Amino acid sequence: MHEYWKQFADGLALERFMAAVENEAQPLGPPDTTLAIRLAQDELLQGLVPPADVAAVAWQLVGRFQACSTHDLALVTALYFLQAREVPLSHLEPIRRDARFLAQHWMTNGHASVPVVTRFEQLLFEQFS
Repeated sequence: MHEYWKQFADGLALERFMAAVENEAQPLGPPDTTLAIRLAQDELLQGLVPPADVAAVAWQLVGRFQACSTHDLALVTALYFLQAREVPLSHLEPIRRDARFLAQHWMTNGHASVPVVTRFEQLLFEQFS
């Protein structure tokens, strides 16, 4: 624990500190891409997006987020479909709130990092509340 405080004193952001403490059970990267696709498809998007589309996005993102948890990758993948676009995906409107609750649950249980869940919540709250 002393090492965490030392890093914090050396300029480690509070969010990174909390993520390090809370996510000891879920070491960062590389994520299990197959599981992340299933979590995004089945749990966050509730099967409303074709699996091939979810997989394509996840495989593109995994190269950019190699040091993240599997659940973080699932959240970022789902966010690609849930966030506002020029042509909103209106059939996803009913599940946005459920996805936000699930993200909070994952963070509380140490599966997803604080910064990713914070950003996920912030984007969906700002765009759809």
